Amino acid sequence: MSEAAVLQALQCACSQDPSVLKIGEQQLKAWETEKGFYSTLAGVFTNRGVEPSVRWMAITCIKNGADRYWRLGAPSPVEDEEKAIVRSSLLQCIEEPVQQVSTQLSVLIARIARIDCPAKWPELLPFLSEAVRSPSELMRKCSLVTLKHVIKTLAARRLVNYRKVFYDVTTSLFIYIVGLWSGHLQEGVAQISAGSADSAVETLEMSRVCLKILRQMIVHGFPRFSTILEALQFLNNLFERIPALMQLRIQLPPEHPLVGNLEQNICLMTKTLREVQNHHPIGFVPFITPSLQLVNTFVFTPDNQGQLFERFVIQVLNLFSQILRCEDYSPPETIRLSEVSPPPQVMEAHQAKLTFFKASACQAMLERLVCHFMLLSDEELRDWEEDPEDFVQEKAGEMYQHSLRACVENAYVTLFHEFQLTIVPYMLSMIQAVQNTDATADPHSLRVKEAVYKATGLGAYELYDEIEYDSWYSSQLLNELRIQDPRYKIVRHRVVWLLGNWVAVKMSTELRPSLYSVLVSVLQPCEDLVVRLAAAESLRYAVDDFGFSVEDFVPYLADSMTSLFQLLLDVRECDTKMRVLNVLSLLMERLGGAIQPHISALLQYMPQLWVESAQRSSSMLRCVILTALTNIVRGLGPLSPGLHAFLLPVVQMATDIATPEHVYLAEDGLDLWLATLHHAPAPTPDLIRLLGNMAGLLGLHPPDESSSSMPGLMDIGSDSLEMCFKIMDAYVVLCTSDPTQFVQGCGEVIVQGCQSYLCDVRPEGVVAIVKVMERVVHLYPSHFPQLIQPVLPTVLRNLLEEEDYPPTTSAYLSLLARVLLQNSSFFFTFLEGMAVQAQQSTAELFGVLIDHWSDKLDSMANVQNRKLTGLAVGTLLPLADSCVTSRFGLLVNMCVEVLHDVMDTTEDDVLYDTLVTPREPSGQAQSIETEHDKREKQLAVYDPVRAVSLHNHVSNKLQECVAVHGAVYAALMQGVDVAVREQLAEFLPQEQAGALLAFEGVTLMPVS
Repeated sequence: MSEAAVLQALQCACSQDPSVLKIGEQQLKAWETEKGFYSTLAGVFTNRGVEPSVRWMAITCIKNGADRYWRLGAPSPVEDEEKAIVRSSLLQCIEEPVQQVSTQLSVLIARIARIDCPAKWPELLPFLSEAVRSPSELMRKCSLVTLKHVIKTLAARRLVNYRKVFYDVTTSLFIYIVGLWSGHLQEGVAQISAGSADSAVETLEMSRVCLKILRQMIVHGFPRFSTILEALQFLNNLFERIPALMQLRIQLPPEHPLVGNLEQNICLMTKTLREVQNHHPIGFVPFITPSLQLVNTFVFTPDNQGQLFERFVIQVLNLFSQILRCEDYSPPETIRLSEVSPPPQVMEAHQAKLTFFKASACQAMLERLVCHFMLLSDEELRDWEEDPEDFVQEKAGEMYQHSLRACVENAYVTLFHEFQLTIVPYMLSMIQAVQNTDATADPHSLRVKEAVYKATGLGAYELYDEIEYDSWYSSQLLNELRIQDPRYKIVRHRVVWLLGNWVAVKMSTELRPSLYSVLVSVLQPCEDLVVRLAAAESLRYAVDDFGFSVEDFVPYLADSMTSLFQLLLDVRECDTKMRVLNVLSLLMERLGGAIQPHISALLQYMPQLWVESAQRSSSMLRCVILTALTNIVRGLGPLSPGLHAFLLPVVQMATDIATPEHVYLAEDGLDLWLATLHHAPAPTPDLIRLLGNMAGLLGLHPPDESSSSMPGLMDIGSDSLEMCFKIMDAYVVLCTSDPTQFVQGCGEVIVQGCQSYLCDVRPEGVVAIVKVMERVVHLYPSHFPQLIQPVLPTVLRNLLEEEDYPPTTSAYLSLLARVLLQNSSFFFTFLEGMAVQAQQSTAELFGVLIDHWSDKLDSMANVQNRKLTGLAVGTLLPLADSCVTSRFGLLVNMCVEVLHDVMDTTEDDVLYDTLVTPREPSGQAQSIETEHDKREKQLAVYDPVRAVSLHNHVSNKLQECVAVHGAVYAALMQGVDVAVREQLAEFLPQEQAGALLAFEGVTLMPVS
């Protein structure tokens, strides 16, 4: 390719015309793996005569290519010669006057450095070390910015050899960069004092770049920075610079362009302290006291209120919380109580904390946090009035690293937890002080009361033994909620929130009905929306609590469902609807069938809400809707088929891999699908057609072009595989009333799914798959041979060849036992075919299977599987086959083992099989929850495991042996160990035992 062609493609890619731009991008994309492309791009960006936008695009193309093709193992990797050309070109043009191009160059150099430096690019770091000392101001600036990106990249590498390289870089550059930072900072301050704002902006920006480099170096570039004098001096310098810059900042008008620059430098200094403390807590011990004094000076001293700005408060309070929470600063309790001395640094840190956090200091900090920083601001109150949903959402999603309110609350909780004994009395006095504040109080007093109640809720566990909550609730909090003055709503909102916080901590069972009544009353549409949303959230906590009682809540169910549904209609934002719908869903889950009379309005609204969520492209809301629908189906039970016209298309869309949304919706869609099947009274064509989605989910069919980028969920390792096989099992049980419909509509997908995953899943998955197959054999005796024929060879091979794992071995043997019981002729035909494949005789394979079965009987823990084995082995006894007759004693012994497991005697010494279920069980219908449970219960009655008494089965088969073997039978039975025969006699009718067991002196009578 020629440089002119590449230049033209780059110009097209920079065009404002979409059609031209697309042509350029396609051509550049096609060249990405061509030899010489990246060296040609290097020739373009080094040519200062080319337009800056085109040079910028050339660098961007190299950057994208470096991500994909620079490493050795990449597809179509860039050759070493071409890489060398690019690296050389980058260093040649690092002195770049166009800022956008210079920034992109710096980023590209860092990307390549992460892969090539120092092994293949050893000259980079020495070059940058010299460049930052260049007499050219532009060269110093560009190289310093580049060094910042390179240092950040190198600091992220964690292998030992890379760490050693970074240590060496830090050692060689740290002192010089500290000098640059200090010089730029002093120069910037001097320029501000002289009124040279434009120059100061540039100078302070360079100071900030230096500080970013130093932050990476001191955090990651020293194994133990506390042994490096220059590093300690640098940190001490930070504690001096922060107050100086804060003082300089307040001297400037708020709208001054340098205010933002100063704030960035101050925050970066504080962030540096935080990261050093986080990564080197022991080395930071000498700086604990200066850090706490810094926080105390600016945050907890009212005189410095005017100097504060939000980002700085967040940084210093997070530093404050980090020091308090740090486990390295507290000697373990076991060491405190023993004679072993903890490390001196730990004791120094512990003593520093104790010295600083005296009772008076804790009281001042508590008062400052609660009565100043926790107060609702004017901006928050305006947001409450103008956009209440936004007000609530902000409170739900804040993180203490970035939000002032969340940061303050985190600092309060940390302080309370660390110094609980000191703070509790002050907190109790604050609570007492606001008890008489009513609606007639001034707005500030109301905000203070709201903040104190917030602090009470946050410290619920610390105050557990100090507050008589039941009494406070009855005498004070209920009265607070009765005050309807609009100005008092901030307190009412906080009381409602407080109830939710304390319900799981300390509330007596007797008061819970009163709590439900209060929360439901506050949910009424006449209340403020923020208060209603808080009530919904508190109701969720109350319902989700361990002490929740369905009986206590039923009287309030109708009103709560009505109010929550109305709240769902009143809110507009998807996030808010999700929160309300979560509460409704939880109610339906906890109350089950009791919700049936109260959800008609919600059911009518669900289709509209589903369409609305699609219009807003809110997959999260759709997930919540699917969960709510699942709980509705479970609550409606046998009435749920009335919703199939809406439910089945929803399940179809959520589990269809042809739709992009399935990535987010499939898991909840599978839950809804299973619930729908469990409560369906009979199979319908629509339910059967829905199974077509299972093929896509399991990746059974090769995707077409349109879906080539969306493999089945199971192909990407989804945890939903177990749910898929539960759904298939539900179809097997559901379709027993119409076997033909099952074979035609379900059989192929189910068998293909089982066959595809039998060898590719964990043992737990194998058990679930084989369970489905066993169901098919049991419930479809006339059709199962054609259905499971493809799966059985894999089952037999896995059983005989794979490493033994008891659960899977038990599952395989149970399936084979079921096949033998249901259709013995098919079983032996199958063995003949397997023997031909294995190039051995059928007798040899059959003998190996029997021996393996006997060896693994003891590993079968499930008593039902053991009985199934006993029934199958008993079926083999009358066979006139050399494999059976040569192992007759082994088979009888297996039967006896299982008889001991399942047989018992009544009080009248009558022998009975403990697994046999009466044909018409009585008094159990009330405990059955779903239609699926009913079907399983009915089908279980006709399962041989539940219908056939094992001792009668063995007795009958032994009598058949007498008829089949004649005189030979006595010799077969006498070959059985005497002890085994004596044990078997206990399970046979007395009048037949002697004859059937061929004891001496007993004449065998032929059985007619």
